[in-house]
Amino acid sequence: MPPIAETDPGWFRAQKRLLDEVEHGVREANRAVIGQRIPEITRDGFLRLATVVARLRADYLACALTLGRENRGEVTAEEVSRLSRLRVAFDEARLAFEALERCVQRGYVDIADPRATRTPF
Repeated sequence: MPPIAETDPGWFRAQKRLLDEVEHGVREANRAVIGQRIPEITRDGFLRLATVVARLRADYLACALTLGRENRGEVTAEEVSRLSRLRVAFDEARLAFEALERCVQRGYVDIADPRATRTPF
């Protein structure tokens, strides 16, 4: 005999209801906690963070390309350390941007009126 989960429509409804309730609870918890620290997101703030990420990406890539141009097979520990620091900074900023984007997509934060802001660059 197959397990109940495979045959009982009531079980599937209960599972869906539970998952919907959990999703709603997660959304409300995130809105409450994140909303205390970030009351609203503006287009300006979002674009400023995107600009920081772009600059950090450019710094990281420029450093990497410099290694390829200026060194003939020998890279110093200091150069590797600098490249690593730039990569970590870029990755952290990129992940933060993605997390903020996810918060907006999931409705965890309020969005300010986009007509009241301007592009930061």
